[in-house]
Amino acid sequence: MIVIADYIIYLAGGMQKFGKDGFKKAQEWRTVLQSELSKYSKKEVKIINPNDYFNFLDEPQYQSQREVMEFDLNKVRNSDLIIVNFNDVYSLGTMSELAISYDRRIPILGLNAEEQELHPWQIEMCNRIFANMDDLVSYTLAYYLD
Repeated sequence: MIVIADYIIYLAGGMQKFGKDGFKKAQEWRTVLQSELSKYSKKEVKIINPNDYFNFLDEPQYQSQREVMEFDLNKVRNSDLIIVNFNDVYSLGTMSELAISYDRRIPILGLNAEEQELHPWQIEMCNRIFANMDDLVSYTLAYYLD
């Protein structure tokens, strides 16, 4: 049975910096957010976690980084909302995802729990940035998934 989602959310954030040894740090926030949003959403929501497709723990199932980039950016372009964790403010992949989302007028919500110093463009591309996960979840549910 195929379920059509009412709303698609892409979870952007640093991964490369954490690598294989720090995979848990790049994955944990995504898992928590996915669980919370799916549990309380009034809409049928599909959460795109890029680690579900390509990650540093599995044997590579891709032939090039271009394949991974095209796959992820296609998921971004077809999303209704982007949630970005600024856990790696220097991530070029994350900045590419934000720029494409911003250009396509896809809303972007940020999480900056570590109070990183953000580049002004990172701030301006986001509709709103939160200092903690609870506030981010509450806002997303109230304004996007109600």
